[in-house]
Order: sequence, then C-alpha cells, then structure tokens
Amino acid sequence: MADRCKQRRFVSHGGDVWGFSRKFNIPPEKVLDFSGPINFMGPSSKALEAVKQNACLIRFYPDPNPVELREEIACYVGHKVGAENVILGNGSIELIYMLAEAFKCGFKAVIPIPSFSEYEKAVLRVGGEVTFVQLPSNFALDLEKIKAAVTDETKIVYICNPHSPSGTIYSRKDILDLAQFCQKKGVIVSVDENYIEFSEKGEENTVAGDVKNYDNLFVIRSVTKFYGMPGIRFGYAIASEDFIDTLQTVRQPWSINGLAGAATLAAFKDIEFIKTSKQTIQQEKAKFSKSLNEIPGLQVYPSETNFLLVKITTAKITSTALREELGKEGLLIRDCCTFMGLDTSHFRVTVRSAQENQRLVEALKRKVPA
Repeated sequence: MADRCKQRRFVSHGGDVWGFSRKFNIPPEKVLDFSGPINFMGPSSKALEAVKQNACLIRFYPDPNPVELREEIACYVGHKVGAENVILGNGSIELIYMLAEAFKCGFKAVIPIPSFSEYEKAVLRVGGEVTFVQLPSNFALDLEKIKAAVTDETKIVYICNPHSPSGTIYSRKDILDLAQFCQKKGVIVSVDENYIEFSEKGEENTVAGDVKNYDNLFVIRSVTKFYGMPGIRFGYAIASEDFIDTLQTVRQPWSINGLAGAATLAAFKDIEFIKTSKQTIQQEKAKFSKSLNEIPGLQVYPSETNFLLVKITTAKITSTALREELGKEGLLIRDCCTFMGLDTSHFRVTVRSAQENQRLVEALKRKVPA
C-alpha cells in the first residue's frame, strides 16, 4: 500500500470529480466533493456576471501586459505592494513551475513534508533535486531542521502557509526568520498563501508586504480556493521588482485569458461575498470538526482553513479503503496517503454546508469500525 501511495502522489489531487465520476458511474453534478479545498459557496455571483459581460473578449488575444490588472491586484493585496511587485500566472501552478524554471539544472530545493506535491514535481521537471524535511506531528514549522537542510546548492525553500494538508498557520515572524537566513545564502523562500483568505489570522501573518525588504521572498496566491474559481485558472505572485523582471523572461506568453482577469477583479470587489464566506465557513467548520471528533476512531487536527485533516486512530480501516467505501455513496474525500510524509491513517475533508457535512458524518459513523 505504501508503494502504491508513493506512486499516486504524482497523479492525485483533490477535486478530481471527473475521475471519480467515471470510476463510480456517477454524474459529476451528483458527486458530493469533500476532497477539493474549494469554497463551497463560490464563485461570487458578480464574478459570473463579469464573465458574461466580457464574453466578447474571446475575439482578441489576451493583453500581454495587463498593467491595470496588476495594479488592481496590488491594491487588493495591500501592505504597500505595487503593480511592479505582481506577476500573473495561469493558476498558482504556472507560478510554481515558473519559479523552478528560473534556475539552472542541478540546483537543490528543500520541502518540509507533508506538503503540496507540485513543488517536488516542478523541481524534478527541470533536473533539480529535492531534500525533504519531515514536519513534527503537530505540523509546526521546525526552523532549525529546515535551516540545517539548506546547503550551498540549495536555491529554493518551499513553505505553504496556511499549511496543506493540516490547516496550520505559521507566524510571519517565523517565516521572516527563515527568509532572513536564506537571504544571506542566496536562497528563494517560496511562500504559498493560497489559503490565506480563509484564516482569521491571515492578515497578520501574510508576508506579502515584506517583499521589498526581502528580495528572496516569492509569495503565491490564486482565486482557486477562497473565491471558488478553479476552472478559470488565475493566480498571482508577489515579489521584489527585480525578481519579477527575472521571472518575466521565462514565463509563457498569453497565459492569462481576459475572462479570468474580469472574473477575478469582480470577485475581489464583492465585499458581501467575502464577508459571508468567512463567517459561514468558520461557523460550519466548528460544528463539522466537533461532529467528526465525536466519531470513535477519528481525531481531527485544528485548522485555520476551510478543510480538516483527520487521523484514523483505529487499525481496522485505512484511508484508501474508507475512500472507496464512501465513494459508493457518491462522497469524495481526500486520501492523504498520496502526501509524502503521511500514510493511510489520514484523510482530508473540506467544509461544506451544514446538511452536506452531516451527510458525510453519518456515512463515516457507518463506515469507520468502532
């Protein structure tokens, strides 16, 4: 099982309703997806309307230099970030791969695990090598172990904040401590803030505003998770102006389509959607976590995001077997054995509506042996 999970980490992500639909012969719209950490309330109605109103843009090539869009994003990020500090990508994935492509073959990267598998894949794709650092059982950021893994060949350290798959948030102080250490060694610290908007502590712990003081910071975000728009593929990164200029030389042309930009700006300005999403998800997460923790054989980790990492404390069932059993009922969870650093005793679930969450809870009560 361990070998199979190791192989699957290169092909498996949450939110694959299409593959799940084929396997269990269930129409995609009938799949209740708890595997993809997407805002169940999204997308914003104003974002959908913006797509309709700008449909005529498909007649033209996308703007190769969308200055106004970058200015609007800088305004949204705040913290005195300017348009010159913003680079756009076809989702955060393009930015992750773009960063790795900026270095010559033979470089090394440090990845605390468990973490998002695309960091490793991006490094390997360009001939780099990866050094993994196992996080402690509470997923805290072990700065000393991470620093000890950095060598003269290291060019990138990858941090996910809030952390996936645990939902733990790291302090701005700790990340800047690491950034300062790496800056002296010429090492980039890539900070994936894809889940930052979900966290009540997000604004105080983002390092987006620190890119002007730390020219080795590369902060990645997207509209996939909080804004519930994985299908439009829009991401952006914040970094120093010089580093942005360097990355512009390796990026692909026309990777940002006009409809994605229009939808993003409309979503950023939908204050009511933002407020309601934060409040609703926080409320439902508290109830969902409590209900899951009350099931014998399950332990839920604290989370600052819209998802919950769950440990199976009984040896009578694995996360892989549980995923299969729930799949028969049209319920899709994230089997976390595909995360390097985790095994078949962990799975992840996304917070959805009260009714949908309860449906999963009842199914888990039946499927998890006492």
